[in-house]
Amino acid sequence: MGGEIFTAAILSFTLILVGIGLGYLLLKVAPD
Repeated sequence: MGGEIFTAAILSFTLILVGIGLGYLLLKVAPD
């Protein structure tokens, strides 16, 4: 009961973290 909501929250949170991490890496690696 409410498991799918919990799973969706974890998935969206993970996707946001991955997006921030990738954006940070791209900014760090990209030449100025």
